[in-house]
Amino acid sequence: MITTETLQGHWHRAWLKSQAFCDTETTVHWMQCGPLYADVRIPPNRPDIRGATALADLPDAALLSLLRAEGFAGVVELNADVCTWQRLINWHGRPEQEDSGQLEFRGSDQLMETGVLGDYAELWNRRSDHPASAVHMKAGTADAYLVTVGTRFVFGVGLPEAENSRNMIAALEAGQRTWAMQQQFGQGFAFGCWDGAHGIAELSTNPLTEGLPVLSCTGDGELIWHAVDFFGQSRDVSLTRPMEVLNDVA
Repeated sequence: MITTETLQGHWHRAWLKSQAFCDTETTVHWMQCGPLYADVRIPPNRPDIRGATALADLPDAALLSLLRAEGFAGVVELNADVCTWQRLINWHGRPEQEDSGQLEFRGSDQLMETGVLGDYAELWNRRSDHPASAVHMKAGTADAYLVTVGTRFVFGVGLPEAENSRNMIAALEAGQRTWAMQQQFGQGFAFGCWDGAHGIAELSTNPLTEGLPVLSCTGDGELIWHAVDFFGQSRDVSLTRPMEVLNDVA
């Protein structure tokens, strides 16, 4: 039986297959604790960003390449062996269809996902399942999700009900840099590792933050997001009013 307890852990995708393609190169990390989850997907062959101090320095083609990444977080709903990932925040805004998959365990740490509304299959391998924790917070007007398993984490910030990025991407393809694009790159998702009180990004929808702290935990337990906007300006944002906190439910 599929439950949130059996799904707890840090899952790494081995491959995605459909009739049209097979993807073994996109790096995907999905972390689950209780009903809360966070997922980040970074494609291969990202642009060379050496010398850039801000995403605004990059050409349009490089920005379009970075926009191939994905990140989303929220809660899962289970109906027998069908899991629906409610994308309460989504880096690309409101999804065009529901994200549901039929799940089948192959041993205790391998999971096959088959699309319910789409023609695809994904194979997942669990790297670790404890200790796990998850928290849903506010980052100003945005929502933030942090799921940690062991020393690894996935962190995401986004606006609920944000507009789908389709029109923004079309505008960028036509050479127009919109406010919506700046807003999207000012939020984002990261996979990383805790080093003491600092969460260091290893992969991020903003590659200029990789290798740097994206999170810090103060002595009194407050979490700080070290945000960097499209123009490279940094600011510290207190993550406040925890809406839900979960610890090691498995």
